[in-house]
Amino acid sequence: MLDSSPEAALALERAAGMQQRFAEVDALAVRLLAAGLAGEPIATVVRGRGRHVPDTGTVTALTRAEEVFCARVFDVQEQQRHGAWYLPERLSVKAGAVNLPHLLRERPAHALTLAADDTARLTAVEGWDTVLLWALLVPLFETLLQPVRIRAAGEIFPRTEQQRSWTAVGERFRLLGIGEGALDAFRFGGGWHELDRAGQQRARLDLLDTLAAADLAQFVAHFRIQRLQALMAGFAKKAKTGTALARRVLTKELQPVASAYFGGDWLAMLDYLQVPPHPDEEIITALPEPRLYVGMAAQTADMAAAAGIAEDEAHAMLAAFLGGSTSVSPVEERAAALRDWWVRFDQAHAVQARGMPSLWGLVDQDLMALSRIERGFTPQAYRERLPADLRQRVERLWETVTLQRHPGSIVSNPRPHQTMAEALGPAVEFWHGVGLTAWFECEGPYSRTTLDRVDRYYSKPLAALRAAGCPVNTEFFRELQAAEQFLGPEEEITNSEDRTVDTPYGQATFTSSMSHGTRREGFERVRDLITRHRRAWADQYLAPFVEHRWRSELEGVAHQHHRVVAAKGRPPTLPQFARFATVAANHWTGGDLGALCTAIGEPARSPQQQPTRLLTEDGYDFARRVYQELGGKPADHDTWVNSPEETQRQWQLSRLATESLRYLQLQEALGQPPTAKEFGAQRLTWPWPGEEAEGWPILQHVLAALTRPGPPPAAPRSPAAPAPPAEEGGTPRLLVKGANAALHTEPTTIRIAAAGAPVDVSAVLLSRNGKVRNDNDLVFYNHPSHNGVRVGGDTVTADLGSIPDDVAAIAVIVSIDLEAQPTAVFDQHTFWQAGITQPSGAPLSFAPDPFSSGETVTIVVELYRRTTGWKVRSVGQGYDTGLAGLATDYGINVEA
Repeated sequence: MLDSSPEAALALERAAGMQQRFAEVDALAVRLLAAGLAGEPIATVVRGRGRHVPDTGTVTALTRAEEVFCARVFDVQEQQRHGAWYLPERLSVKAGAVNLPHLLRERPAHALTLAADDTARLTAVEGWDTVLLWALLVPLFETLLQPVRIRAAGEIFPRTEQQRSWTAVGERFRLLGIGEGALDAFRFGGGWHELDRAGQQRARLDLLDTLAAADLAQFVAHFRIQRLQALMAGFAKKAKTGTALARRVLTKELQPVASAYFGGDWLAMLDYLQVPPHPDEEIITALPEPRLYVGMAAQTADMAAAAGIAEDEAHAMLAAFLGGSTSVSPVEERAAALRDWWVRFDQAHAVQARGMPSLWGLVDQDLMALSRIERGFTPQAYRERLPADLRQRVERLWETVTLQRHPGSIVSNPRPHQTMAEALGPAVEFWHGVGLTAWFECEGPYSRTTLDRVDRYYSKPLAALRAAGCPVNTEFFRELQAAEQFLGPEEEITNSEDRTVDTPYGQATFTSSMSHGTRREGFERVRDLITRHRRAWADQYLAPFVEHRWRSELEGVAHQHHRVVAAKGRPPTLPQFARFATVAANHWTGGDLGALCTAIGEPARSPQQQPTRLLTEDGYDFARRVYQELGGKPADHDTWVNSPEETQRQWQLSRLATESLRYLQLQEALGQPPTAKEFGAQRLTWPWPGEEAEGWPILQHVLAALTRPGPPPAAPRSPAAPAPPAEEGGTPRLLVKGANAALHTEPTTIRIAAAGAPVDVSAVLLSRNGKVRNDNDLVFYNHPSHNGVRVGGDTVTADLGSIPDDVAAIAVIVSIDLEAQPTAVFDQHTFWQAGITQPSGAPLSFAPDPFSSGETVTIVVELYRRTTGWKVRSVGQGYDTGLAGLATDYGINVEA
C-alpha cells in the first residue's frame, strides 16, 4: 500500500474495511470544495487588536450537522484528550487559500492581494475552526490552486527549476485524477506571458471551471490517500525494529495529517495500520496544573514552626532552594520594585506643570534615536525625574537578559528601564500615554491624538487591561471628552528672529516667524482629572495587576513546559526552553532561565554562563559614543528641512549606533565578535559608498576601540560620503510624524512619490466616530470620485469646500500592489513621500521613517475639520495586517 498508486491504495483500504472511517471527513471535504469552486466564501478572518487579542478564523460555509461533526473531531481539547499535544498554540494559517476561488470569481483583479491579506495568526485553543483549516482545508485548496499561486509569484527561479516545478505540479494533478488539459495555459512554455491581464484572469476562471466539473469525490479520496501514504512512510522510517513512538513519527509535516483524519488519536492511526502500540507509548490526556514557587518567604515562619526548626534556618534553606542570597524570590523582588516605581511615576505626572520639560522619556519605551526624530532626540527623563536609589534598583534588577537564540549565556541589558516597563506592560503604556496626550494637546507642539479619542488610540492596552481583570473606568473617557470642551482655543507656537541690516537709508530690522505647532490653555485641569482616575485605578488594581503580570507569564511558561513533555516525552532542552521562556525570564529573573525553572517547580536546564560584560555604561551613552565615532552629527533644523538626504544619512548612522548594543550582546553570548551574518548586517542600510562591504569593518573597528582599554587603533580608511546636493528653489515645509498644519478651505492635492514597489493610492471619508458612513466612502481606482474627493493614479484631490458636513476627516492611504509584487513590504528600500499643495497655501511634505514590521498598507495623512477650518495631520501609521486590518478599523466591508 505504501508504494501503490492512489487507485490501488484505495482498493486495499476498501478490502481491509477501513475506508468507511473516513466517510464523514471525505464528504465534508467534497462539499466544501464544491462550494468554494462554485464561488462561495468558505471562511472569514477577524483581526485581533494587538498581541493580547489574536486573530480568529471561522469556517462559515458549514451546515449545522457539519458544525456538530467538526466540533467533535477537530476541537482542540478533544484532540488533546487523545494525545495531540503537538497542536501549536499559535498558527500562521493561510486562510485566504480557501477563499481564493470565491475571490477569483468575485474580485478577479485583486483576488490574490485580498487572499494574502487573510493570512491569520490564529490561536488554536479558541476553536475547532483553526484545526479544520490547518489540518484539512488549507492543504486541500492550496494543492488545487498551486498553479495560480506559482504564476502570481512570477519567474523568480531559473528556467530549469521552473521546468522541474511545473513537472511536479503536473504529476501531482495526474495522481489526483485531474486531466492534463487543466494546466495548458499555466505550465512552463504554455504561453502564460502572451496573455494580457484579462486573459490571465480568464485562464484562472477556466481552471476553476475545469476543477468544479471533475469528480470531486475521487479527487478528495486521492488527496487523502496520498497524505496517508506520506504518514505511512514516516511510520515505516521510524519502525525499523517494531512499532515507532508517536513523537518520533509525527513530524511538523505529518501532524496535520494525524489531526485531519484521525482526530489527533495516535491509537486510532495504529489501528488503521493494524499494528500494536509501542510498549513504552504513553498517551497523556491532560496536563498538570502549573504550580509556582513564588511568595514563600512570607510563609517561612509557619513552615519553620511546622518543621520544628529555627526561622533563620528555614530562610537559609529557602534561599538555597531559590539559588540566591535571600529567601525572597527574584520574581517577588521585581514585583515589589514595580509597585515602588509606580508611586514615583504617579508623582511625576501629578506635579507636571506649564514651563516644565515634558515627561516624554519618563518611561523608556520608544525606539532609541540619536539623530533628530519627530520631537527631537529620544530623551531619558527618568534620569531627572526619578530618585537615584530607584533608578539604581531598576538597573540592578534588570541589568541582564538572555538572548533567545543564544541561551547559553546571560548577557548585558543596555536598556534596563525599557525591560522594566515591558514587565508592567499595558498599565504603563496607557497611563503614561494619556498623560503625554494631555501635555502635548495643551502645551504643544502637537499630539498624535486628541483627548476625546484616547479610548480608540489606546484601544490595545485598554483591551489588555480588561483581559487582566483590571479595566479603566469608562467614566474617565466621558470626563476627558467633556474636559476638552473647556480647553482654550488653539494658539500658534512661533519662533521669531530679528535681523538688522544696513541700507542706504539707515538700519532696517526684519522679523521672521515660524510656526511649529499649537497650544491650548487648561493643562492643569486635565492633569488633575487624569491623576484622580489613575490613582483610583492604582488603589484598586495595581497590586493585583502586577501579580497578574508575573503569574500569567510564569504559568504560561509552565504550561508550555508541560506541553513539550507531553508531546516529546522528555523535558525541553535549554534552546527549546528558551524559545518560550526568554521573555518571562528577562522580565522576572534577570534572564536567568535556571531561576525561572525553580519558580515553576522544574529542574533547571544546563547552567548558563555569565561572561565578562562588555557594556559597562548606560546603553544610551555608549550608543551616542558609537554615533559620534561613526561620524554622526545630529541634524539641526535647517538640515532637517533643507537636506533630506543628509537627514536620512544621519538616521542610518543612528540606527547603526543603536544596533551596536545588540552587537555587544552577541559578542558576550558568542565569546567572540559576531560575523556579519550572525549580526544580520544585510538587514541594515550602510551609508557609505561601498555600503555593507565598506561600513561593516568600520563599525567593527569602532566597537573594538570603544570596548578595549588603551588608545584606539588606527581606523580603516574610507572615502568620505559625498555631501548631499543642496536643494534649489522653494522648499516645502517638512511635516514630522504626528504634526499638523492649517489648510485653506479649497481644493487640496496629495501626491504620492513611491520607490521600491508599485503602490495603489486611495482615500477614505470618515464620520465623527472614525468610521465610514457606508462602503462608498472608500475612494479608489474602481470608485474614483465621491463627495468632493477624487483619486487618480498617484494623486488624491479633495475639494474641502465641497465635502459634506457629516464627513469629519479624509484619510489618504498607500498600499503595496501585492498582485504585482507579492512579497514586497514597506521598509528602508520600499518607501513613499507625500506632497500636499493648495492654490493659495504653502506646500507641505511628509516622509516617515522607514517601516520595519512587514507593513503593506499605510495611512499617509489625514485631512480633518477643526472649529476654525480644515487641518492636515501627518500620520504614517502602517498595517502588517494588510487591507483587511485597515478596513476593520474604518468599518469597511471588504466583501462588498
